[in-house]
Amino acid sequence: MEILTEKGFHGATMLDIASRARASKATLYARFASKEVLFEALMAWETRQGTEVLDAIAANATLDAVTALEYFATELLALMLQPKKLALFRIAAAEGQRLSAVGRAYSAHTRDHGLKRAREIVARLLREGAIEIDNGAEFGHSFIGLLQGELYTRALLGTIPPPSRGEIEHHARQAVARLIRAYAPPAGPRSTASRAR
Repeated sequence: MEILTEKGFHGATMLDIASRARASKATLYARFASKEVLFEALMAWETRQGTEVLDAIAANATLDAVTALEYFATELLALMLQPKKLALFRIAAAEGQRLSAVGRAYSAHTRDHGLKRAREIVARLLREGAIEIDNGAEFGHSFIGLLQGELYTRALLGTIPPPSRGEIEHHARQAVARLIRAYAPPAGPRSTASRAR
């Protein structure tokens, strides 16, 4: 990861990686057929780090749904803003068009896992009457857009230092508050479509 971050995907060689790992190229190639395969394995491992906290929040039935979403948003944003995960995203974005398998693998290990857990919380929000939605994909886009905002973009570009835990928590709470307001059910009885969800 250090080599890829320092030199970029194209600049890094298997020899560079083997040397930093204090191993031989033969040992590296015995485990990974190519740099692409090595990167996919690294990405799969790195993106799993910390996700157990998201699983625990989604499974915690003692939390009301809005609080669960606030906790989930905070931990998700904290994970996304970790320097290693920002570096992985930069590499995956740069290589996604040339190596579509890299882009697909990154999406599977990050976006798809997070979506599965987020849907569990959204189902609870609907059951508790906190929101009303008729398009789940649109709601998901709104959530991630509000959560990332300029904070994530600026961190990704390296124009700000890593945000503190307090800044992350504040940003996540604000994002969730705006999201809930935007999708709050209208006054009066909930619609049949919303109840059915």
